[in-house]
Amino acid sequence: MCIVGVKSYGYDWAHVHGLTMTAAADRLVSHGADWVLVQNDLDPLPGSAVDQRPPGAGYSDRAFRELLRERDRRVYESTAVFFAPEEFAADPALRPVGSDGRVFTPFGWYVGICPSDPAYLARKAERLAEVVAALDPDGVFISFIRFPGFWELWMPETRRDGIVEYCFCERCLALFQSSTGLELPGVGAVALLTGELRPQWTAWKCGLIASAVAALRAAVHAVKPEVDVLLNGFGLGGDFGNAVEEVLGQRFADLDAVVDHYELMFYFQIQRRDPAQWIPRRIAEARRLSGRTLLACLQGGPEYLEPEFAAGRRRREITDGAWRAALMAARDADGVLVYSWRDLLADEHRGGDRVRALLDYRAGTLR
Repeated sequence: MCIVGVKSYGYDWAHVHGLTMTAAADRLVSHGADWVLVQNDLDPLPGSAVDQRPPGAGYSDRAFRELLRERDRRVYESTAVFFAPEEFAADPALRPVGSDGRVFTPFGWYVGICPSDPAYLARKAERLAEVVAALDPDGVFISFIRFPGFWELWMPETRRDGIVEYCFCERCLALFQSSTGLELPGVGAVALLTGELRPQWTAWKCGLIASAVAALRAAVHAVKPEVDVLLNGFGLGGDFGNAVEEVLGQRFADLDAVVDHYELMFYFQIQRRDPAQWIPRRIAEARRLSGRTLLACLQGGPEYLEPEFAAGRRRREITDGAWRAALMAARDADGVLVYSWRDLLADEHRGGDRVRALLDYRAGTLR
């Protein structure tokens, strides 16, 4: 049996569908969810494409988790690491500097911050430890654990030289020099780092992200040693000139020591890909690079349809056929995650074809 997980972001189950906590827990079971990725009030997720207003009176994070555990579901508390709009607004030292020499400008909902500030990371680690102490999860889901990059806007026609890379702030440049022993010129550092010193710069970025994961892992293990770490990763592989490593700073070789499971985001409608061709190729590539659990994260509904994203020319729906094709394409993964549960709830009201396909996938009977 394959693992099925859902990202239970937002509270459509209460606001739109009128479910109680008990009914919501039962519905997750009926949808085949083995792992449930949840958000909490202690370390709330910043606003994104999902309405994250909590339910009203009577809701309790702790009570909802207890209902899920009573039903033998694994619960993963979600944290957004280097996505923090309030911190970005309050502290100029957290605002990333790009390869174009400009300070990062928020676009839409995404506000990335520089990942090299140790005080910021210490605050995140302390908060995540508090969450584990209060809510006793089976695992933590570490999301937005990367150097800044709005990768959802990287379309098949996007050129690598059109992707702005971060972070070239004074703190990052100083840390690179102190950790590598390499000296950077006062002028021309960006050209040197993205040219002659590209391997060293990429290695440093990937090492920094892995060390951040290690710090978060150590913080939660100090509270509960058996907590799993599930990492928010990418389905891009070596696309865009190996931008996952060079731009975003994630490398399996660095992360495997501190990660138990990966989810790879195969957002085929967002990035205008053919799931049947794209997903198996990327899963095979990841298998060669990592021995950890690999979950294919699939969209349950279309996203980025607002006018400001029109240049992406995205399809305005995900058909039942495309959903089945994506599930079939993920057969060599250890399971799937669904982004997000609200789409399965909406599908149920349309007849439930996608929920039934997901259950068939879980049982190994999808054809």
